[in-house]
Amino acid sequence: MNKTTKCLPLGALPYDKLKLATAMVAKLYNQLPFIALLPNISQLDTIEYRSFQNLPGISYENGKVSLNQISYTFNDEISDLDRAFKSSKIDNLDKYGFDAEFMEKYFHMIKKFNPQYAMVNLLGPFTISQILTASANELMLTDKSYKRLFTHAVCVKALWMIDKIKHCCPQTVPVIILEEPMFTKYGELKQGNVDSSYKFITDLFSTVIQKLKNAGALVGIQCMDKCDWAIPIKAGVDLISYDAYNNPNNLTIIPDILIDFIRRGGIINWGIVPVVSDNVVKELSLDYLQKRLESTFEGVIISGVPAELLHKSAMVSVNGNMNQLSAFFAERAIMLASQLSSKLGVLV
Repeated sequence: MNKTTKCLPLGALPYDKLKLATAMVAKLYNQLPFIALLPNISQLDTIEYRSFQNLPGISYENGKVSLNQISYTFNDEISDLDRAFKSSKIDNLDKYGFDAEFMEKYFHMIKKFNPQYAMVNLLGPFTISQILTASANELMLTDKSYKRLFTHAVCVKALWMIDKIKHCCPQTVPVIILEEPMFTKYGELKQGNVDSSYKFITDLFSTVIQKLKNAGALVGIQCMDKCDWAIPIKAGVDLISYDAYNNPNNLTIIPDILIDFIRRGGIINWGIVPVVSDNVVKELSLDYLQKRLESTFEGVIISGVPAELLHKSAMVSVNGNMNQLSAFFAERAIMLASQLSSKLGVLV
């Protein structure tokens, strides 16, 4: 990504008015617009509702997901989902689209700014598998009959958005960020059968990543807890996004994999601006964050990754949702991330 997009948009925003959210996104992210999550405007404007809405056999109510496989229409609905995944025609994809408070503004920005990139956040296939497994009380993760549901559920929504973005501006490259908050649980699951679970999860990611890349998108995976980044990198992801503030050493154990990843064009987003509360953001300074980022870089450099590669591939962001913050301090956090991003070229 070019220098105008060194600050990655991340997290739900605190605004309760669409106009305020639009002004912020247009000001800082006009070259990388994203469909901002605005749960303070609508309780349904969440990444979960966005990801599960209109999928076969799945209902999302009061924040709880449930899977109903006994419906007499379920098998036909799964066949339709398969057809949409395979054909990727907009007529087949439209039924799997999702609502978002910011959607209309997002499309307007793409048409107005003709940005090089436009971003969409969705839950990734591993997290979807964990949520649906919990809701069905079954061991679904390594059941091949469910694998299509996990992967196709992500792909049809992403393919629908890719088509919409290209319709607004054919030159804009869609960036699909697969949010994987439950990927940290892989460490608990792999103890049963390390080889099969490793291959299954790598294939799970690879199926989605390759499908979306073939459709013309860049694909990122985001997890703000400790996880095994070697898996999505080996699966072909273009971007990884992690909490560099709380987990600064998460990447130091895979230097060779990181070198190969960056050399093939891979991007690392460092979620270095903490946003846990107004008081935390209030105490932050650009100088402190710069030193913190430099220190985190240094750990990875010492592990064996050349400094020039690390800096070339870097983006920065806040490290979580901001809807719990006041608008003033959320904007302060975003501005600090933006200011730090402008210094990435000199942090060598």
